[in-house]
Amino acid sequence: FITADQESVLLAALTGPNAPWAPSQQNFSKTGSVKRRVQHYGYVFDYETANVLRDRDSDGIDAKCPPMPSLPMDCAGCCDEELESFANDSVKNGDGWNVLAAVIEKVRRYQFQDEATSNLDNQDVVDNSVVSEEGARGNDGGIVATKTNPIRAAPLSFPNINQITVNEYKRGQGIGSHIDTESAFGDGLISLSMGSDCVMEFRSKEGTKKLVHLPPRSLLLMSGPARFYWSHQIVTRMTDCVDNKVISRRTRVSLTLRTAISLADESGNTSPLHIVESSSFPPKWGDARNNASDDTSDIATPETERSHVHAVYDAIATQWHHTRGKRGVLWPGATQFLKELPTGSIVADVGCGDGKYFPAIWEAGSYVIGTDISEPLLQTSIGACSDFESKLGPESRLISSVRSGLNARPAVAVADCMQIPMRTNSCDAAICIAVMHHLSTTPRRLQCLRELARVVKPGGRINVQAWALKQDEASKRKFAGTDVFVPFNAQPRYLKKVQNSPIERSKGNNLKERTTKCQGVAEMYSEAYDGAEYDERKGLVVFQRYCHMYREGELEDLVSHINNLEIEHSGFESGNHFVIMKVV
Repeated sequence: FITADQESVLLAALTGPNAPWAPSQQNFSKTGSVKRRVQHYGYVFDYETANVLRDRDSDGIDAKCPPMPSLPMDCAGCCDEELESFANDSVKNGDGWNVLAAVIEKVRRYQFQDEATSNLDNQDVVDNSVVSEEGARGNDGGIVATKTNPIRAAPLSFPNINQITVNEYKRGQGIGSHIDTESAFGDGLISLSMGSDCVMEFRSKEGTKKLVHLPPRSLLLMSGPARFYWSHQIVTRMTDCVDNKVISRRTRVSLTLRTAISLADESGNTSPLHIVESSSFPPKWGDARNNASDDTSDIATPETERSHVHAVYDAIATQWHHTRGKRGVLWPGATQFLKELPTGSIVADVGCGDGKYFPAIWEAGSYVIGTDISEPLLQTSIGACSDFESKLGPESRLISSVRSGLNARPAVAVADCMQIPMRTNSCDAAICIAVMHHLSTTPRRLQCLRELARVVKPGGRINVQAWALKQDEASKRKFAGTDVFVPFNAQPRYLKKVQNSPIERSKGNNLKERTTKCQGVAEMYSEAYDGAEYDERKGLVVFQRYCHMYREGELEDLVSHINNLEIEHSGFESGNHFVIMKVV
């Protein structure tokens, strides 16, 4: 129903840093909370009551979920071809929320055709499956309905869709057998599968079972008896068998699109609730939830950066230096910028990490003061270079013997780029390489530029580089959105926390015993490193780094808001956008 590129961009938005995950919800059986992560748009589906929260104002903050994403005004009422063109343009720009708005509109317009099988003979069921052209198929052609329900001749459409629930099923997760609450939603439950195959199981009230394979990007409609008479579930398991082939499950994200309805009136009639939508992206929960934090400063560090930048680099610092830093890969433009500085220049390396640019600065005859938010990364910068004569390590990590003192005790400090601990006009130049793409809001990006402009004296120069959304054709990296999580695969031998984790201290068992007897390896690492996942197939711990991918011209636009900065040169290099500025 959607293209592979549309799927990638949707997944990047729906599971990325700005995804509005719902707060934990009690399950219907009251045995605990819902295990999988969910999002609600338009109206909240309350799992505890198995009903929709109809009044977004009086039902409290938990009813104030994000509105449905809407199309921009210039696209409202466009034809199907223009709608698809808008979706594809949004894919190119990494606008996942606009892609979602286009997909919602496409589903509302879609004309579903019934398909019936003719080989049922004396069975007491007939097929009443409704699927898209690229949709799911049952093991005998589709989902069943009773004989008493006639096959519809006219196409079905659902123009009043006003509620979406997004479910994230990790590998092995499922959902119990159920029929969606009849009083909450009208006919037509529509499910878009992304990321992985799965098999959905349907059972009639008499116990007849049907299996439906849901491939990635397929759209499934449950209508009529399939909606009201047959229960459905996804069995909890790691694999499915389809056409005699075993298919391993991966993380699957499903979009369930429904029409929430009003309570029945005295005559038993219901009507669709009004559509609540907005073109403001990314979507967020209500104001009370957004303002729950006491720290409302525009430049305060968001939790996304604390968990998916600061904590990640603290955890992976040793491996980062061992695999990235020791390779000594420097961007040519940044190296040339440093060579062009006057001898004796004082350079601020903001976000210096393990100090991989220090040798280039020293050998150019300049001095460097490095700052970074990660102390473990800064620790790896001490004594990281070798003498030219030793020829140990890459050329970019070699220094002349007269620089050995600088290498032994580099001038570094733990600091946030929001407030660089240097005097105003104290530096001749500054570099800020691969830092801006870790800042998650526009005010923080602007503040970083202001601080760079403050510490560099008038006439001094600044070089900023950050990851680009559009990569070279030959690049292995492809980014599906502007705000994404980029995985880092860490080798367990570099992760120090596990050997001294709270789990080990509290249970007093050795690592092997805890792994085998108390909990799985995945749980051990996720508890020691919040948010990390263990890839059992590769034997690696996967951390998710927040990154903002810059569109062409975006850095230049940010610089235009800083009064005392003037762009000398800008461009694209090695998958990065860069700007070279002069302080005026």
